[in-house]
Amino acid sequence: MISRKNLFIIYLFYIAFVSLSAFLFAFLFQEKFHVMDQNYNIIIENLSFEFGGLIKNLFYAGNYYQIINGIKFYLIKLPAIPLLLLFIFKISLNYYFIVIFKNIIIFTLYFFFFYSLLKDFKNKILFIAIIIIPLIVPYNFLVALNYVYEDNLIAIFLPLLFLSLISENKKKFIFSSSILFILYFVKTSMFLLVFIIPFLIIFFEKKVKIFIKTLPLLSSILAIFLWGYFGYSNTGRFPFGSTGASNNSYVLSSVLNKEFKNYYPHKSTDLISISKPNNFFKSEWEFYDYYNIKNKNYLKYNFSSYIEDIVLKLNFIFFGIRVDGVNSDNLESSNNPIRYSSIFSKFFFNLSIFISLYVLAKNYKNIFNCKKEFYFVVILILNLIPHIVGWATSKHLVAISNVSLIYLIFFIKDKFYADSK
Repeated sequence: MISRKNLFIIYLFYIAFVSLSAFLFAFLFQEKFHVMDQNYNIIIENLSFEFGGLIKNLFYAGNYYQIINGIKFYLIKLPAIPLLLLFIFKISLNYYFIVIFKNIIIFTLYFFFFYSLLKDFKNKILFIAIIIIPLIVPYNFLVALNYVYEDNLIAIFLPLLFLSLISENKKKFIFSSSILFILYFVKTSMFLLVFIIPFLIIFFEKKVKIFIKTLPLLSSILAIFLWGYFGYSNTGRFPFGSTGASNNSYVLSSVLNKEFKNYYPHKSTDLISISKPNNFFKSEWEFYDYYNIKNKNYLKYNFSSYIEDIVLKLNFIFFGIRVDGVNSDNLESSNNPIRYSSIFSKFFFNLSIFISLYVLAKNYKNIFNCKKEFYFVVILILNLIPHIVGWATSKHLVAISNVSLIYLIFFIKDKFYADSK
């Protein structure tokens, strides 16, 4: 077991590196997007991905909604990012403090969650190898350092979920319950994973008392109920699944579009023109229902085109190595440069899939002895399904890329190393 002194020293170097990287990221991000004022304070309303209006209203008025075209939208964004940023904003609005402090919080959680889950891990080199997983791939690290889009949290908490599931720690079910609860409030693409994983835990963990192994299920139900209650009390409808965010149908309409294949994956799907009704909507659910019906009609008459688009998405998920989602309609797709981080990520991502499926196939009669492979494949499938139905960009794949690297490290450890007893 790593001594407390050594653990503290490792943590200091670790968090110092994260803090310095966060400062450099903040500086470069500001140079490109101009997100702070002359006093170095963040301009809240300029936060992208529809967070600006929501967090500004939350910060100054304490109200969790934003007004768009005269309509109160309560359910466009799940609360993990808004509440985390609100907490930091209440301490300071200094832009550099916000980015650095956010990453100190998140990477400290990763470090000590991992240590707590696997504190009997005696090989110091392997311990360090795991904790630097979110740091070693430049693009993946940049996504984790970001403070706005939801994938920066998923990049950290999805690997922690995998670690909690494969851990032998007696408190693993408390950890997995906490992580599933958090993930539900990050992004609606986590719904399937949060909903299904608890049932698989009950099925797979045969030797654990039923009360203990049902904790993740109770946690997931609580998360679903809390968001559902908030949505029902404010909008009259219980958000669940695809309706977890009231703009999901609008976002999906860029995918269920004949122009999708002309943009994806090289250009941003935000550039796709989406038809709008002549009159404004009266509520956010009227907004959701309009695009939901529109999407169903598209599928009804263009299902074969949608299947062709799925092939495009699968090709990008497993083999795409060029810069994607460029926000310029004038760029030819052939001009998108290679993202070298993606070469590294895709190689080990596909390798981990091949190895895990091989191990499961080889031991199909004793699948309960292949816990790491079982949970890895389940997380992989549940994580990818929303991105196959919708679409995947490189930042959407960072979390599962980190999970695949962790799986490979443990596979190598089990095959070639033996921790001293």
